[in-house]
Amino acid sequence: MTDLAVQRKELISTSMNQIKSIIKFKGVNRDALEEVKNIVTSMTGEAEMFGDSAFPTPTPEEIAKIYLLSDEDDGDFSLYLISVLPVGPSPIHDHGTFAVIAGLDGDEENTIYKRLDDGSEDGKASLEVDYKVTLKSGDAIAFMPEDIHRICVVSEKPTRHFHLYGKGFEQQTNRLEFNIKEGTTKSASGSFIPVDESRRVI
Repeated sequence: MTDLAVQRKELISTSMNQIKSIIKFKGVNRDALEEVKNIVTSMTGEAEMFGDSAFPTPTPEEIAKIYLLSDEDDGDFSLYLISVLPVGPSPIHDHGTFAVIAGLDGDEENTIYKRLDDGSEDGKASLEVDYKVTLKSGDAIAFMPEDIHRICVVSEKPTRHFHLYGKGFEQQTNRLEFNIKEGTTKSASGSFIPVDESRRVI
């Protein structure tokens, strides 16, 4: 293992232990996620550990590369490095679990939506745009499980961002996608998302 790989493992291990302690002690709430966001943001200061040589950007055929860095056996506390080409917005979605996104490289616009209905009717939802924020290097945003957003790469180069989830993509079985024009929702389990586990460090 190279010196850089050892440093990367130590950084991820220390950061994830801190994050797990916060959530297990304080629970999932906005105050706790603000602390978690600060830890993930601090990791972006070590961008040289997560460069293209170790984590290649996607080819045009791939569109996105999702590298799993760390998780627990049941998929809890999953940390990914995700690189996405500038090809257009994602579907509007939630994750059904808490999330933190922090920028290493490239610019990612997050559109955050406000839900206007009470969620009592299955398959129906009324949304409006709440606000937008563009994540650049060193920026971060945190989401509660019910928060709804859409991402779009707005830089000419691919993004390279950390994505931390309370549950990994495969375990995101309560995830929903939203059609704002039709006012509908549908189940969109994250299990279909291809993940490269070869870079997992812990």
